[in-house]
Formats: sequence, structure tokens, C-alpha cells
Amino acid sequence: MNNKLHIAYDDVYLDWKLGENHPTNPLRAKYAVELISEEKEVVLVYPHIMPLDRERIESIHDKDFVSRVIDQGVCAEWDEPVSTKLGRVATHMFSGTVRLVEKMLDDDVKVAFNPQGAKHHAQYNRSSGFCVFNDMAWAAKEFAKNGMRPMYIDWDAHHGDGVENLLASSRDIVTCSIHDGTVFPGTGLDGHKKSFGIYNWALDPGSGDDVFMQCMDEIRELADEIKPDVILLATGADAHRTDPLATLRFDYPGYEYAAKTVGQIAHTYSDGRVLIGGAGGYQPFDHTPQIWAKVVTTVHDEVTLLGS
Repeated sequence: MNNKLHIAYDDVYLDWKLGENHPTNPLRAKYAVELISEEKEVVLVYPHIMPLDRERIESIHDKDFVSRVIDQGVCAEWDEPVSTKLGRVATHMFSGTVRLVEKMLDDDVKVAFNPQGAKHHAQYNRSSGFCVFNDMAWAAKEFAKNGMRPMYIDWDAHHGDGVENLLASSRDIVTCSIHDGTVFPGTGLDGHKKSFGIYNWALDPGSGDDVFMQCMDEIRELADEIKPDVILLATGADAHRTDPLATLRFDYPGYEYAAKTVGQIAHTYSDGRVLIGGAGGYQPFDHTPQIWAKVVTTVHDEVTLLGS
């Protein structure tokens, strides 16, 4: 197995421009990759769109919805009335995760990162929350189909509702979401449903690193019960205390502690396998890429150190 950090990236990701004043700035992905590359030798994986990728998208999304986005270029997430270009970029971002999953299933990769992955709000028949195609839900099902026990962990200002909904009927996949419980009223507030493998930590506004760390300690205990074969991580950066879309108060010590916890879980149970996606974050020139880079490098360091 290759211990080098693998990253799905190409400048095609920079075409993910949803509108002139939209809070999502694709430069966050480029800067995160540059920061990581300054610290580590990385292997870049081009997010090729392969012939079966559309079928993969349709395996978790309604075919009519997929057709509207890809063939017609119509989607509620972008300001333009029609943009087949954005539909293709959305597919590239999904395909980036697919290419990483293929390498992980071939035992070629331990830790992999798609900065434009973890589109965790995308629903079965509609986009939501700046997310179009739900790559992490597909990845979890693909790992399970190959006989693995996936554990999905999501920390973000917003509930990972799309992944939870798309995986709710998959009793062999556990989903964990740490988020502000007041942002999406009526979702992510049900606590823990052990019979369904759904675990939510719906935090109060203003919650900081002490609460974040406590949640991660509980997730570590849960992992001790589940013993997952692979970890999927949506590392949102929009719960940072300065992010314009958040009311939570997470900071760098909390993110580092959480990342170390993920790495320790992966070392103990999943032979170091962790698939990471960027999720939310709306400070593209500083905190968002810096947090992503810190989390990714910390997970990789922990897996590599403990495995040596």
C-alpha cells in the first residue's frame, strides 16, 4: 500500500463559480493543495470523468435530476439559468472522489483527499446547500459493497443531511455529524439512532473546541464498538470562529485534536484508510485552506507515525 498522500485535483475545479457574489470560492481548493504540497510529497490524481461515472451518480441520485444538471445544465445552485459547463465541473468533482476510492479499494492508497469533495447536502432528487452530486454517500456505499464497514464522520457548521438521508437505509454504514443544531431547523436534532446507524451532535451556537473535542471522544468510543474498515471524513472549515456563515467557535487546536482522533481510529481499525473531502468553508484566502491542510496533514501524519 502506498503511504504517500493522494489528492484529487485539477484546475478544472477552479471553474466551480456559482455566481459573482456567491460565498463559495473555488480558489480555496487550489490553496489547500499548495499548502499541503509545501509540507508533504503528494501524488496528484486527475479527476477524469470515466464512462461509468454517470451510472455511479445515478446509483444514488434520481436520473431525471442527473439529466437536468448534466444534459440541460439546469441547477438551483448556480445563478446562471443554464450552464452545462457547471454540470460538467460538478461531475469532475464527483469523479475525483471516485478515482480515489478506486485506488483505495486496490490497496494503492491509505489517506486520500478531494478538496472539492464531500458535497454532503446533495439529496436524492435535488441539489442543496451548494452541493450537487453526493460523492461521499456513493463512496460509503461502494466501500460497503466491497465488504467493508464504513464510518462517515462530518464536522461542519451545517448538518450532513444529504449523506445521512441517502445512507439511512444502509444499516451497515454509520454516519456521524457534528454541527450547529440551529442552522437547519428540523434536521440533525434526533440524537443517536443506533438501530439505523445515525449519530448526530447538534451543538448550541457559540460551542467551541471543548465541545468539539468531547464529541470526537464520543466518536472514538463509537468506533471502538463499530471497528470500521474505512473512515470517510467531511472536514468542513465553516465552523471556525471567524467564518462568515457560522455561529460555532471552533479553532485550530480543536481541528488538530479531531484530526488526530481520526488518524488514531484509522490506524487501530481501518489499516490507515481515510477518505477526506473539503465540505464547507468560506474564507478562501486563509482559514479555509489552512484548516483543510492542517486536518489532512495531521491525519496523514498520525496514520504514518502510528503505522511505522
